[in-house]
Amino acid sequence: MKLLIYLLISLLGWNSLWGQQDKKQWEAERRREKQLWEEQNKREWEAWQRRNIQERQLWQDMVDRESAEWQKHVQEVRKLWQKVRFSDVRNWVGYGPNKSSRFHADFVHGTLTIEVLGAPNASESELQQKALEIFRDVAETPSGPHQPPILDKQLSVDPNISQIPSSYMHTDNYVAPMGKRFQRLTINIPFREDHLRIRAQMVAPIVQKYCQKYGVNPRMVMAIIHTESSFNPRAISTFRRGKGGYGHAYGLMQLVPEYGGQEAYTMIGGRGLPSPALLFDPDRNIELGVVYLAKLTHQYFGGVQGEEKKEYLTIAGYNTGPFNVAKAFNPRSDLQQAIPFINRMTARKVYQHLLTNLPIWETREYLQKVVQRMALY
Repeated sequence: MKLLIYLLISLLGWNSLWGQQDKKQWEAERRREKQLWEEQNKREWEAWQRRNIQERQLWQDMVDRESAEWQKHVQEVRKLWQKVRFSDVRNWVGYGPNKSSRFHADFVHGTLTIEVLGAPNASESELQQKALEIFRDVAETPSGPHQPPILDKQLSVDPNISQIPSSYMHTDNYVAPMGKRFQRLTINIPFREDHLRIRAQMVAPIVQKYCQKYGVNPRMVMAIIHTESSFNPRAISTFRRGKGGYGHAYGLMQLVPEYGGQEAYTMIGGRGLPSPALLFDPDRNIELGVVYLAKLTHQYFGGVQGEEKKEYLTIAGYNTGPFNVAKAFNPRSDLQQAIPFINRMTARKVYQHLLTNLPIWETREYLQKVVQRMALY
């Protein structure tokens, strides 16, 4: 009997010992797994940081390179042209390889102007042939990958014609700023009267797609694009930064890479800053613009009660930023304190309050224009 008890106690001891050993082995395995996971996580984080640094350096290299190329381009243009033109929000401008020709599409007044400089004794037919080639190239330039031409169905003259009507062109003697003499051929081709509507119809399916995806009013987006760029996919604007230097906004929804553009780009999984090439693509530009509007609507102004009030705040925020909008209701630009005050107001009162109290006059006009244009869509 004693022997049996002794055996039982021994077995229990051995089991306890084996249990302790199993536990120690399990804990050691867990430590090894944790260490491996931490090392892998560290490697991935360091790799991401390296990629991020490389992307930022590539971006900065591109900006520096484009800046140097742009300055060279401007100097060459100024040597040949008395009146210098460059692309902006309402105008798309391009120059030939040697700057002796250029085109200018005015999306507000609806005209395409082509100018060609030739030698003083150049034949008119030679200049016309060059102008016709430029006309066809411009008319066929797509607005983005797998997108129709920028001027698709908008011109009053068929780009495939063999000769431009004489009523649309004239020649004159021209003296460049450097004193060199040329014969200049100028062609003015009007757009169709409904050119704005045609451009709006081109982007409407893209707007509808992303508004449905991100929960944004498509009428508001169409009115914003109308106000920002007149549906010009090559729109570019320049502004002075608060701490000096200049910044640029690009494309249909006039996104600034370092501000709203970056916020939206990060939200859809992008890293670094969206490039100008990406922002000139209508599909990507509209997606990023709608994503930023969604963030304004559902995050910054998510606590506001009433869709109409949210839209007024979102429109103003798209132009000036959410904290400048908050400043119209709270001197410290505190959104959390501003929202209860906004919720006690009617939608009409909010609209009138913004028109009177927004800290930037341009935003007051912007809000008014967008709200009025929403009725068009």
